Amino acid sequence: MQELIKLWKEYELSQSQMEKNVESPNSGPTLEIRIPAENVTATNRQVRGGQLWGTDVYTYDSDLVAVLMHTGYCRPTASPPPTAVQELRTTIRVLPPQDCYISTLRNNVRSRAWGAAIGCSYEVERCCIVKKGGGTIDLEPCLTHTSTVEPTLAPVAVERTMTTRAAASNALRQQRFVREVTIQYNLCNEPWIKYSISIVADKGLKKPLYTSARLKKGEVLYLETHSCRYELCFTGEKMVKAIPATQMHDPDIEKSQNHHHHSTNGDKADSDNVMVDVFRWSRCKNPLPQKVMRSIGIPLPLEHVEVLEENLDWEDVQWSQTGVWIAGKEYTLARVHFLSMN
Repeated sequence: MQELIKLWKEYELSQSQMEKNVESPNSGPTLEIRIPAENVTATNRQVRGGQLWGTDVYTYDSDLVAVLMHTGYCRPTASPPPTAVQELRTTIRVLPPQDCYISTLRNNVRSRAWGAAIGCSYEVERCCIVKKGGGTIDLEPCLTHTSTVEPTLAPVAVERTMTTRAAASNALRQQRFVREVTIQYNLCNEPWIKYSISIVADKGLKKPLYTSARLKKGEVLYLETHSCRYELCFTGEKMVKAIPATQMHDPDIEKSQNHHHHSTNGDKADSDNVMVDVFRWSRCKNPLPQKVMRSIGIPLPLEHVEVLEENLDWEDVQWSQTGVWIAGKEYTLARVHFLSMN
């Protein structure tokens, strides 16, 4: 964004010629930028590369799409906006360089820190959708949502066959990712795995290995705190109405849109409706041994659980380093175990 530096230098020159004092940060020049709709995705190379420094006020070379996702004007999704959207039109204000730029995790996008003044800065003042048929829709930022969840994509483990000590040693040196697994005893004194975000993270880039896909295939995820056991299971599908482009800025509606594009497990959609997966979060009334659980059925029958949340979208389940957020409520976890009837 060299144009920003050029614009800022011209502004500074004009101010010095007018023999004015240094202006307040809000008095810098503004610039309107138009972003084609197909570029507003989290797969944008600059977004994936973390080309983003600062919070609220960003370095001049921060990618504008990443800034819009960080400030909450649009959500970090891999799917482009609906076809009815022509572009995003953004007004930014050019500001002086800051002494430092702080890093935050906001709206599931992490910005970077920078500890020195550089070129100039900018902030977003306005953002709107421009529709192909004419007309605009103003978008609102979400500046107060500081994410506590972590990205849940982990490298898939690669199995190797070792024939010699030298081959094993060489493979160990080449291995980039090492996952530590600790066994703990659950509330029924059975060996489970200590909770780690890598256990529940989506494995690799193959969608059938994603946790949501495993649940849909029949596995059930059991999670324990130090005193309670919880059950997360797939319960079926529900049909929701397809979202008009004019409502794209509504966060709840975008969630349904994300399901439409996330339909990795056979979700079907037509021009008016879309099928999305739904999940259930329950507390087990009594922790039962695995043998007993298999004998009465997995997922457990309703008389054995207290349903806390049902008809959950997968986006309502967010994992962190210490536990899980379900529909906005945090559960600190100690152990985890996948279980199926097989």
